[in-house]
Amino acid sequence: MGSIQRPLIDVRNARVTYQGVKALDGVTLTVREGEHLVLRGGNGAGKSTLLRLLRGEQWPDQDSETSIVWHTAEGDETSPLAGRAMAALVAPAQQEKILVQGWDITGEDLILGGITDVVYILRHAETAESAHIRALAKALDAEDLLERRIPELSQGELRRLLVARGLIRNPAVLLLDEVTDGLDGEARKLLLAMLDKAARMTTLVISTHRPNTLPNKMCREICMAEGRVVSDRRLPGDGTPIPVSTPPGTSLAAHASTLPPSAARIEIRNATVYLNRRPVLHNINWTIEPGQNWVVLGENGAGKSTLMRLLAGDEVPAWGGSISRDLKRQGGRTVILSEIRKGIRLVSDLGQATYTYDLTGEELVLSGIDNSVGLYRNITESERVEAAQCLDMLGVRHLASRSIRHCSTGEMRRLLLARAIAGAPDLILLDEPCSGLDPDSREHFLSLVDELIAQGVQIVLVTHHEGEILPSITHLLRLEHGHVTYCGKYPEDTQ
Repeated sequence: MGSIQRPLIDVRNARVTYQGVKALDGVTLTVREGEHLVLRGGNGAGKSTLLRLLRGEQWPDQDSETSIVWHTAEGDETSPLAGRAMAALVAPAQQEKILVQGWDITGEDLILGGITDVVYILRHAETAESAHIRALAKALDAEDLLERRIPELSQGELRRLLVARGLIRNPAVLLLDEVTDGLDGEARKLLLAMLDKAARMTTLVISTHRPNTLPNKMCREICMAEGRVVSDRRLPGDGTPIPVSTPPGTSLAAHASTLPPSAARIEIRNATVYLNRRPVLHNINWTIEPGQNWVVLGENGAGKSTLMRLLAGDEVPAWGGSISRDLKRQGGRTVILSEIRKGIRLVSDLGQATYTYDLTGEELVLSGIDNSVGLYRNITESERVEAAQCLDMLGVRHLASRSIRHCSTGEMRRLLLARAIAGAPDLILLDEPCSGLDPDSREHFLSLVDELIAQGVQIVLVTHHEGEILPSITHLLRLEHGHVTYCGKYPEDTQ
């Protein structure tokens, strides 16, 4: 598929409105065979909505003059069912649904559902189907994931399986929404190599906030802001890196915050953690002292997210292991879960995926004061003022009255970060916190985290991107297959 050929999808004057907010506002776009597209723009620019529109999962406003035509092999179609047949979508919402519903199936079963494009499949693969799945998994270097069960997988491992699921029926268009977020360097490399191969047999449409994590053959870049296309340019399509520039319409206010001093101390001794009877962490020994700020590194499946849940009180060590928490803002050493949850806050992809309550942005942040899931008591005026300050910190005051179900992935992530700050916690755990944030938002958020550290908030950061390791990070914990391979000062002492 070397040259640009026939049109595959035509969109004219697309308008989509959620609760009075325009997600798309007059977007016109043609997806052509072999013309691999990059969609860029700030959080809430409309990229994810446009991808769902191309797929036929999102329908435009009824009173609009939008027209959508899918040019199938049998002829032109205007039914969204044609979009389902022509295009496959890999998006955070899929991963969220799997995590929320707790699917206990194998990786092979997950990919099998992509053959018939069903949400959940209740049969095992036939011989020919199994061979097809295994051939694709081999190309992805993911054969080891086929027999694993979904609850055992890391975020990155699950993302790789979802990409395989999208590719399994050879769609004419493969739509990818922030597909590399949450993957470590090696996993990104394998995935991008696979997408380079896929670009020769399907047309790619990729939304991303990280232009340096794209396949080589991208031909065209469309930049969006506030639901509109604001720029449209050709790309070399020869692997030349795309310059990183801030899309228009993105800003994040940075505000100072005054917090009482913190001095969290957490000691983990001989801790082994099992998930579904399988050990994920092995004999962990780790002490976080007051004033220390840690980064935790390791490949997908190393156990980083499980370790964060252990710190937060969501997992417990097996017999013979222990964890003690001394949280100054909670009165000192505590084993009471409600105090642990108030003193230690976790922001992660899993937390975002499993937060299904239909709250406003303000209510979500207010729930952070007690670190409860939902609101269960009357809120004081001073607490509303505190929530407003947290919303201002993350530049999301405009989302205070909006339902979180109508927020983009990046908007929801920033709301959850504002929620984590509410209530003056002792320790904030950030598990890939910049996943889904545009470049401007990442830069401002990381600056804000540095401000919080300067005022006494301790941080444990999990990331796959060296550029997100803050200057205030003092110590490093490195994991490999659930074992600690380095624990000490940052940068790592290699002597």
